[in-house]
Amino acid sequence: MSRIILINLWADYPDTAEQPAVVPGLRLLWLAEAGDTVVVPCAVEDDFRQYLCDTLGLEPDSLRVLAWDGFLTDEAVVSEEFVSRLRTVLGDGVSWELVPCLATAGTAELAGLLDVAYPCRDFAAQRGPELLNRKSHFRRLAAGAGVPLPAGAVVSSPEALARAIPRLIERTGTVIIKQDNAGGGNGNIAVTTGTVGPLAGVREVRALGDDVDGLARSIWAETTYESSHVLTVESYHPAERMFYFEYLIGEDAIPVFLNSGTVQLAPKSDPEATSLAWVGLELPADVPAFTLASALTWSMRFAMAAAQLGYRGYINIDALQAETGELIFNESNARWGGGLALHAVGERLLGPRYADTHFVRNLRDVNPVPLNDLLKVLGDNDLLFSRQAHEGVVVLAADPALVEPAECLIIGPSQERNHALEAAFRDVVSGLSACG
Repeated sequence: MSRIILINLWADYPDTAEQPAVVPGLRLLWLAEAGDTVVVPCAVEDDFRQYLCDTLGLEPDSLRVLAWDGFLTDEAVVSEEFVSRLRTVLGDGVSWELVPCLATAGTAELAGLLDVAYPCRDFAAQRGPELLNRKSHFRRLAAGAGVPLPAGAVVSSPEALARAIPRLIERTGTVIIKQDNAGGGNGNIAVTTGTVGPLAGVREVRALGDDVDGLARSIWAETTYESSHVLTVESYHPAERMFYFEYLIGEDAIPVFLNSGTVQLAPKSDPEATSLAWVGLELPADVPAFTLASALTWSMRFAMAAAQLGYRGYINIDALQAETGELIFNESNARWGGGLALHAVGERLLGPRYADTHFVRNLRDVNPVPLNDLLKVLGDNDLLFSRQAHEGVVVLAADPALVEPAECLIIGPSQERNHALEAAFRDVVSGLSACG
């Protein structure tokens, strides 16, 4: 069965930017297979498509890519223009399956309009995946499944927030207040009795002060919106390591473990920055054995609960090991996750058990340079991934407009070797510029 891959990232919060980011959309093209039709909310250069197909061993003609100008929101994907464009390329005599990055009511409606298979259709039609993509819902479901959580509460008014902050801040001296629907920590604010400075997983840190009611009202006004009048408040635990587990729930309702990864954070170059930069992921997750086994057990329990609810598709479950050693889970994301493209490349270049012998690590902070310049300098210095050597660099995405940083993937047999490859990579690309 051929697939219609819908890269509808940000469909549930498109107001965060005027236009969809290019690099996250391009990187997910690495999941495409021969016979697929992929709808991307950005232009795809022929050179990038050729490079991707050459690396994966695909014939370029076997992969159809459709560029859509703008966010692939529910309103966009059920519009007459969008449906007509898809109908003209699907043709007759071929069985199709709709595979969106994010299952929404709009994707369920689109599957009906196109009369194509969609395993999550009924659940998505009722907006069921929102149960697995909202911070407040995760806390409720995880508590019901017995998953380890930090002390916390779901609040639905600024008054309740004001009561929760002093109660929860006693545990660690800091609380984290989470916007219900945001990614990358961008909707999270920390309040602390200690030193104000950047913390992992939050966009800003504020001092508690004496006016807790005023602080709560201010944060409430900034983080709630018309369709969501709820926040999650939790004691904040400084992390020794942050990691995730990714599963695929198939039509048989059985979660299958796919991959794990450790989150890499670093201070931003701006000394006035109020948050840390997410610089990449490293697969597999580097977690002590007992904690890893425990975390896998609990994350599988949550994935099974998601399957029993009716969800079908990819799901990420995030956790951390606190500096005290405590295992804590903090959210789930029922969508294509940040590590999925990394996993797909590793699996397709090295085989399904690549994580037994290799580490893969993405770099999200590569200066924007033309794709061909980047490929040339990597090739000239023997740094491009080699199937013979089983190591090297893969260019996951490069913005043709040279606005967003490029993203690359380091593949090597050990963490030490990957650090050496990264150092060599950064050395050779340091002389490149956006003008070539």
